[in-house]
Amino acid sequence: MNTPGPGEERGLRTDPLGDLPTDFEVFYTRENSGYLRYAQQRLRHREDAQDAVQNAGATLYKNWRRALASADPQAFAFKIVKDAVVDVLRERRRAERKRLRVIAQRRPDTSQDELDELAELDALDWAMDELARAAPVQADVVRLRQAGLSYHDIGRSLGIAHTTARTYYSLGRRHLEYLLEHPEDDGGAET
Repeated sequence: MNTPGPGEERGLRTDPLGDLPTDFEVFYTRENSGYLRYAQQRLRHREDAQDAVQNAGATLYKNWRRALASADPQAFAFKIVKDAVVDVLRERRRAERKRLRVIAQRRPDTSQDELDELAELDALDWAMDELARAAPVQADVVRLRQAGLSYHDIGRSLGIAHTTARTYYSLGRRHLEYLLEHPEDDGGAET
């Protein structure tokens, strides 16, 4: 997921295995920062992101031969990272439900500013969840782009052309803006 430097080619690779290192440690060291940026953008906490990427690394190490044998090892690896992030999100939701059951027995003291900030994050989370349900690839492109990846790297990770990644980013952002401006429409579905 490295961004090409000045003067380097930005087009799609014709051979996805062309510059792929066969050594797991070299591959993981090279790609780790991109995975971490994606996980941190999605999870919003560096520690959770590090845990998810570390778990993904362990899984990828166990399946390294399968990754090399796949049509696109980078896409295979990114799928493992996405699954690890989803696992952390699921665990977080389970813990949140448990915490809410405890809190339901007493009312916490919170300021209005804290509640407003939480409402903004909840709205963004809701909009991203709606986008992921309606257009999962667009949601992934938006998350990766917000994590700082180039369109070329996003295309490689998701197995799409970089021009398609640019289009999906634009469409995904417009969809998110619409959802945030019209939350009463429940995901833009017309009745």
